[in-house]
Amino acid sequence: MVQPLRPGQVTVAWQIMLAVCWGAAFFAFLAVWKTSEEIGIGTWWLGPRAQPQPILVRVLPFAITLSLGFLAISNTRRVALASIAGSLTIAGIAVFDMTRSGGLAAVEFAIAGSMLLVSCGALLASARRVPVPAPPD
Repeated sequence: MVQPLRPGQVTVAWQIMLAVCWGAAFFAFLAVWKTSEEIGIGTWWLGPRAQPQPILVRVLPFAITLSLGFLAISNTRRVALASIAGSLTIAGIAVFDMTRSGGLAAVEFAIAGSMLLVSCGALLASARRVPVPAPPD
């Protein structure tokens, strides 16, 4: 028996879409990490090779993507709003890379922008409150 959606939950199709896209964002950040190593210009969250950032800072983008992917899988209420907040946080991460490496910052902005679009779509597909009909006179 299928449970009805509670207000703030997304449909199964959007649940899958959000989970897959946040998984793709995880791998996109792995590509940014690898590219950063290859070109020798560390992003601010990775730091230079000689003085890398603490591990908690280095895993920040990955923690965001994984946590939002798991929220999408579990279809938590208001997951679309959390996803929008996560994509804006990723854009905030990219802002600090604009001076260090414009190309990597552009890729990070592209990740954030694509996730924002998917998140807005999921928000539009979220279940709303059903108005309670007025009692008959």
